[in-house]
Parts: sequence; structure tokens; C-alpha cells
Amino acid sequence: MRLSYLFVLLVAIGIAACAAEPQPLPVTPVAPTPTAVVLSEEMTLPEIGIRLRLPAGWQSRLDGNIVRVAPDEATLTANVIDAPIIIIDTAPLAPLIAQYGAAAANPETVFELASSVIQPAGYTIMPTQPIQIGTARGLSAGLSGPASAGQLLVLVDETRVVRILAQAASARWETEQPVIADILAALELLPAPTPTPAPLDLATQPQIVRSGPPGFVLRLGGRSGAANSRFLAARGLAAAPDGTLYLAESGRGVWVFAPDGTLRATFGADALLDAYDVALGPDGDVYVADYGRNAIVCFSADGVFINRWGGHGDAPDQFGLSAPQRIAIGPDGSIYAIDTRPGVDGMAASSIVRFRADGQFIERIALPTDLAPSDLVVDRSGAIYLAESFSGAIVKLAPDGSVLARLGDPANPSQFAGPVLDLDRAGYLYLATYAGAILKLAPDGAIVARGGALATPGSIPNPGEISLPNGIVAAPGGVVWVSDNSGEYSAVSAFRLQVDTAAMATALALTPEPIAPAGEIKQQWAVSAAASSFYAPDYDPAGVIGPPDVPTCQDSPNAWAPATPGSRETLTVDFAEPLFATGLIIHQNYQPGYIVQVELIDEQGTVRVVYRAEPAPATECPFVQTITVEQTLTRIVSARITLDQRDGSWSEIDAVALIGVP
Repeated sequence: MRLSYLFVLLVAIGIAACAAEPQPLPVTPVAPTPTAVVLSEEMTLPEIGIRLRLPAGWQSRLDGNIVRVAPDEATLTANVIDAPIIIIDTAPLAPLIAQYGAAAANPETVFELASSVIQPAGYTIMPTQPIQIGTARGLSAGLSGPASAGQLLVLVDETRVVRILAQAASARWETEQPVIADILAALELLPAPTPTPAPLDLATQPQIVRSGPPGFVLRLGGRSGAANSRFLAARGLAAAPDGTLYLAESGRGVWVFAPDGTLRATFGADALLDAYDVALGPDGDVYVADYGRNAIVCFSADGVFINRWGGHGDAPDQFGLSAPQRIAIGPDGSIYAIDTRPGVDGMAASSIVRFRADGQFIERIALPTDLAPSDLVVDRSGAIYLAESFSGAIVKLAPDGSVLARLGDPANPSQFAGPVLDLDRAGYLYLATYAGAILKLAPDGAIVARGGALATPGSIPNPGEISLPNGIVAAPGGVVWVSDNSGEYSAVSAFRLQVDTAAMATALALTPEPIAPAGEIKQQWAVSAAASSFYAPDYDPAGVIGPPDVPTCQDSPNAWAPATPGSRETLTVDFAEPLFATGLIIHQNYQPGYIVQVELIDEQGTVRVVYRAEPAPATECPFVQTITVEQTLTRIVSARITLDQRDGSWSEIDAVALIGVP
């Protein structure tokens, strides 16, 4: 059966297209059916204000204000309906009210408008049922047609209309219905974005994709979303100690993201003609390689223009027409830049230009004539590493430019053929290759971790795939970011690499200069605490500060206890050093087991629930409860613990420790 997109464009009610041939689906947001599969992948779409949870392997596509999800990529683009597909679109409520009056705010009116397009095409609409998701109220009805069946849902809240169509071929609908029911039962409507439209030249939040294969963390950008939320060309990357990500982007200068992908700011669009790379100085200043003006530009940490130097020319402190593209920061804060210009024989010759932080010229480092590097990094000793993508090697230079080593296998040059390179604070190298691999290397070139996959040529990369890497940075918290460009597609993805434990152990043992182990774990005790109540005068929250000091199962004034038994209480603890958290340890010295919720709070005040349970007495006392979490993307500074002792118990907590990576 050919697709007949029934909701091609409902101009009459101002809602964008949302469908193919419909089919019935009893999808009200209720508890999942017993036969449901596990919804293991989460996808947040702030552009249209929804969060979805999908079965493993399901694919999505966002076009403007329409998102489609299906079990595979083929279903998203097929011209014949077979496998299930869910299509969701949103529209502002105000234009509907302007056209149809106050009645447009009623779900009945919007459902009638939406369904009026379907009935003339030969589809039967079953009786409607009321539904509600969050504050949005609506109606749901099954649909049946000549060769397909499905469910149409319409929801209305204070600011928008949300329409959902789920459908599949008639022969498959009944068996697919439980899975679709579970997906829609888990649908969340996020707070609607501000109704004030952003200026066209102001960047807005790129699409965030959070579901993908193992090792994939998230992806920003792509081909979907509003024009001012997409990257024209995502290029060089840098990361601050707290995980803040800086992206050099040719369209709007520098984009600044929180470690979880939230857009914080953009700057430099007026001062930069074509931003190609970005680097952070030790004092927080931001340096950008402006390829368009053959210059280096310095901004303050908050994006205020400070200085520009270089320019095109033959002077020692100037650049050739195709430079600078890549820059790096040395251990003393000086700036290194790759320059390419005609040599004495008329052929292109590469060198490295070095400047002080204020732009004053220091030196020009000549490179061997056989080197044409695509990227560079500088280690803490002043040694320079160059990505030699054409020869498939990483070349290590002394500070004066003499060659110290070539890393890579001459018999397998494609292994290290990559255009972008980075170096972390522990001394490990990171290379994104043309083969789609992200490699973590010991200083001697041994591969100790890897990730990523190559996208199919000519296709849009799936989450976790790379087409043409254009920037890489090893960020704090064990995350590696890679920018990627392929035609109209441009995105930035975060990965956690899979460590080869044997190779890592060998590298640590054999490397002449000691390197730090990856992801060193730290534990620290709370340094301050506050509670919803405490039993005066001795059981105040200060009893939680520092390591445990109640060695046995006992009631003790050295711990915190709520003011009364039989209550629900909260304890908030703070830690001295922000950590990318991997866990929390809670020492309970009396009547343990009544912790029902634990939340972690990061530097921006964002709260994340990491533990939930029903209250029940623990089988051991004292009870040391360890809560393990996947390493957080942002640095954690506090934790909030909720006790539910309404069965009459009276719990006490002696100490709380945060575990994580500095």
C-alpha cells in the first residue's frame, strides 16, 4: 500500500504534516502492558518540547516541528507502510485561537479539525477517549483504513497543540500495538519554550540525541531543527576543566555548551570571519583561529573581544592564505599555530608560528619538508605532536622542531590517518581517523582505548558514527567530543571510549615517562550539611560532616536524626571539590533502610535523581549503602537524600561520601 500522507499540511489549523495511513492503537498514557519491551534509549527534543523512551535500536528523524520514530531507518523513509511508525508534531496554540476563537483551546475542536482530513480518505474513526499527559489534556481514537490501522492523539496545553499518529500495516498492528502503547505511555511533554521568537541571527539550542550504541553519550546538531540551531560547519573543539565545551563554528563564531549539551552562549560572530579552531589559555581566555582573516583572535572567558593578530603576509608573524586552521596552547600559555605558505621552490611548506598570550611574536619553527600536518598539540614538556594524516602517522617533535619519533604502523597507514588530534592532562593522545575510529594512545603510540564507527558513504551518520572528523577534544569526566561534517550534515558527538585494560597496563609499565592512570577515582566526605529537621540539640546535620565516627549499630548524637520519628525528611550535603560522580556512599548507623530517593546536584544547580526505593528495614546495621551511577557529564557538588520513616521508625545517618573523577 502506498503511503498517503493524510496530514500533508493542515494549513487550515496551522499544524505541520504528521502522517501516513493510520491504524488503531489504544495509546493512553497508562501503565505499560505486561508484554512490553524494555524502553532503554531516551531521546530529548527541546525544539518541540518532548522526551521519548524507545526500544533499543529504534531510529528517529526530526524535520522542523515533526519527529518520526520507527524500528529502523528504512521504515522512516519507506513509501510503503509495513512496520510501525510514530509521528509527532507540535504547533503554537495562539494562531489557532486567533483563527477559530477560544474554542480552539478545547481538545474536541482540535481533534475534529485534525480528523476531518482523514474521513474523506476512507478511514473509520473509532470513539474517542480522554487522555492527559502532564498538564496537557486531549483525546485519543483508533483509526482503521483499507490496509493500515493506527491511533490518533491530540493534546492541548496552555501554549501548544501536540498531535501524535501511530500506525502500521493492518496485518501487523495487533502484534505491534503493545510496544507502541508503552512508548506513548512513557512520552513526556517538556515545559514549552519561551514564546518570544529568537532573532534569526541568534543561535538556539541544537537538537540533542541521547540514544545510541554502547559508548555513545550524545550528539548535538545534524540536519534537523530550526536553521539557527544547526551548524554550518562544526570544526575545532576545546573543553574547560568543568567540562564546558567550546566549538569553533564557521557560521556563528564560538558556541559554548554545558557538558550535557545545553547551549549556554555564542560569541564572536562579528569579530570572526570563519572560525576554524579554538583553544583555552590557562587563565580561561579563549583563542580562535580565524581562517577567514588569516588571524588569531583572543576573547575573554565570557566572550568579550580582547585582541587580534596575524593577517595574511610574508612577515614572520603573518600567515599564508590557507592558515591558520589549527592552534594549540603550550605549557607556558603561549599559542602555537600551523602555517602553510609557498616555499623557496614554490611548493607549499609548513611551519609552526609561536606567539605570547598577548599576540607578541616569539618564533617560527621550521618543519621537515616532508611534513604537512593537519593538527597539533603540545605536551607539558614543550614537545609537539603533529597529525600527519596523509602518511598515517603522528610525528613527535622536540621544541625546536627536530623529529623525535613517528607513531604509527608504516604497513598500515590508514590506522593513524586522521585529521584531528588532542592531548589530555595525563599525557594520552586522542586521534579521530578517516576510518571512523576514535583512538586513545599512550605517548609511545600504543592504542589503549577506542570508540566510534564509520558512517556509510553518502548516508547521514547514525548516532555513534563519524563521516568526516573536523575536531576532537578529550574533556574532563572521561568524555571525548568529536565534530563531524558531511555535506548538509554537521554535528558534535560525545563518546566514552572502550578501554583495552591489557594494553593500558602495558603502556603504564613500559612508558619511559610516567603517565597518570585514566579516570583516577577520588572519594571525599561531606564538608557541610543541612536538613529539613533535626532532633535538638545534639543530632544536628553537622553529625554527617567528615568520615563516619559511629562504629556500631547504635543511637548516637554523633549522627544526624530527624526531629521526630514517623516522618518524611531530607538531608542535603555539600562537597569541597566538584567531581564527575560515579557513586555515593551513605553510612547509616541506626534503623537503616529508609532512604527512598537520592539526588545529585551539579555546579549549575541541575538536580538528577539517581536512586529510588521503597522504605524497608535493612538486614544489617550499621549499613553502608553504596549507590553506583554512570559517570555524570557535569561536576557534582551536592547530594540530597530523602528518608521515608512514616512507618514509625527513626533513622540516623553518620556520613556521606561522593565518589568520582576530579
